[in-house]
Amino acid sequence: MKALVALCLFTGIATAETWKTTRGTLEPGRAPNSFFLTSDGAPGRYSEAGMITAEPIALPYSISATWRRVGPEAGRSMHVFVAGGVVLIKAGAIAFYAYDDAAFAQGDWKDIPGHLAQAEHVVKVTQDAKTVTVFLDGAQVAHYDLVVARTTASIGFGMKSAPGYRSAIYLRDIAIAH
Repeated sequence: MKALVALCLFTGIATAETWKTTRGTLEPGRAPNSFFLTSDGAPGRYSEAGMITAEPIALPYSISATWRRVGPEAGRSMHVFVAGGVVLIKAGAIAFYAYDDAAFAQGDWKDIPGHLAQAEHVVKVTQDAKTVTVFLDGAQVAHYDLVVARTTASIGFGMKSAPGYRSAIYLRDIAIAH
């Protein structure tokens, strides 16, 4: 299994065996290298779902996918998990959460004019030991300074949805490169 994961990650090919869920469910889509990630439907402030690499990935890396929200919750974020934080993208906005609630509460959302969560977009995130850079549909939309001491991390994708309801995002053509 580890050899398959290493081969898939080395070649940039992601398979169902490459991922583990943190919350919610992960199901294969109809096309190769496609998935539906569905939230857990938990009560509270929001439901959520997450999928991360089964094995840690060495920095620097890039992770990319074509994704879209399936359902009406454009105001809820879709995520890219990186070492030391989470890139949050929702309809028309992007933010970065570096596991600091006080700093995040000060309103770090940046406008992405014309970005619709239900439309397919190619998201690509690159990370090295000092920065996280985010691209949507080939254009750089954000750059965050983030110094991380670790040399590897489990990375992946996630989402938030309305409390008590199951919602999904569709991901395809997932690739991880070093």
